[in-house]
Amino acid sequence: MFSQRWRRPFSGSTAHGARFAVMVLCLGALSVVGAAAHAAPSTPFPFPDYSTVDYTQVPIQETGVVDVVADGDTFRFIEDGSSSYVTVRLLGINTPEVRGFYNKNRDEDMCGAVEATRVLASLLPPGTPVQLRSLSKESTGLGNRPQRYAFAWNPSTGQYDIDVQAELASAGLATLFTLSNEAALSYAYAVHVANAQAAGRGIWNPSFCGPPEQPDASVSLIAHWNAGRNDNANPNGEYVIVRNTGGTVVDLSGWILRDSGSTAWFTFPNGSVLTPDDYRVVHVGQGTPGSPNPRDLYMGSPTALLANVARDRFSGDGVYLLDPSTAFRSWFDWPCVVDCTDPAQGKLTITDVNPIATSKKPSRAANEEYIVIKNTSNTEINLDGYYLAYRSATYPFVINSRIPAGKTLTVFIGKGLPSKRSQYWGREGPLLRNTSGTVELLSERNVLISSKKW
Repeated sequence: MFSQRWRRPFSGSTAHGARFAVMVLCLGALSVVGAAAHAAPSTPFPFPDYSTVDYTQVPIQETGVVDVVADGDTFRFIEDGSSSYVTVRLLGINTPEVRGFYNKNRDEDMCGAVEATRVLASLLPPGTPVQLRSLSKESTGLGNRPQRYAFAWNPSTGQYDIDVQAELASAGLATLFTLSNEAALSYAYAVHVANAQAAGRGIWNPSFCGPPEQPDASVSLIAHWNAGRNDNANPNGEYVIVRNTGGTVVDLSGWILRDSGSTAWFTFPNGSVLTPDDYRVVHVGQGTPGSPNPRDLYMGSPTALLANVARDRFSGDGVYLLDPSTAFRSWFDWPCVVDCTDPAQGKLTITDVNPIATSKKPSRAANEEYIVIKNTSNTEINLDGYYLAYRSATYPFVINSRIPAGKTLTVFIGKGLPSKRSQYWGREGPLLRNTSGTVELLSERNVLISSKKW
């Protein structure tokens, strides 16, 4: 049984009724998951194929009733046999914050917060029987709140099979929020989020909360989420490239860059004006703005923030650009789960790999190893958003580097000064196995562009 934590009753926000009514209509049929409930997972975690995990593989931890909904991803729960409640945080999704954002403006709701709260309240009115699942009973989050997947009782089926997380994600009222040790159902929710983004539902419509400021602004985000080896030792190795992809000037002053969490957000300083094709590089860690490069900015985090992709479970993240009204204006999620194609496929090709190094000096031997990439298309390709991978080692290309049509770029494994036709991985010694191996060229959404075996 949960330890009990009493809190003041929730007081809901007002207004936005018309928009909420539209959201309820958009929900359509409830996200019912039709298998019978089991008390224990049929397959231990990590699951062999996270894309086919059934919710019944996640253990039931508690059964009880809803007391009251607090916001779009939080509600008070009374376990069977108890007379007091605990506050439960939903797993797998993150909804806009009610009564504040980024620990500031505590009297304001984020765009979509009221709608998400009302949708969850419509799914979980007081007294609704609900079953809570998680891989670990000890899973807790901020304020020691239990973290659980919630499945509401369905009178039509006689099962706890209404997936409230899927409802919010499908309605376009949540970002993905996955934890490495509670990732069993994250893939399914990532698909719901991606489909809502593609359809422009909810917060994925910049006009959802009213006419957007700078409506002609067209800004792209690309995240480099793998700093290499221990990301926490190099948080500035994680960064987001924010580029003006439109034909008009965009003023990002006061705009917000955030990941899927709700704490480590970055506000662009005054004077953050981007002309067409101009960009800024926002590093996760600490540093001096404009140093070492004029376009460098820093979030100020002492640790890494962006989740790496994993092989044995669904692990990913997202970055989101919000205007000062907190409307979502651009986003970048990884790994890809829907329509996983890339414009560079069939155009960027690894044409040659030399794994043989004969020098006795490690630094020289490293630069005897190299990888050649060719642009086989008839247009220049910007390498932002792509990286090389060999086993666990990765190399992101120099920011804003480009390969002209029909030309090649050689990446040497050692150290050196980059040029238009050559870059350096930065290793102290050789990396590639002489006998056999595979080098991959991937997008930051983890889509394979090209590979070369030897």
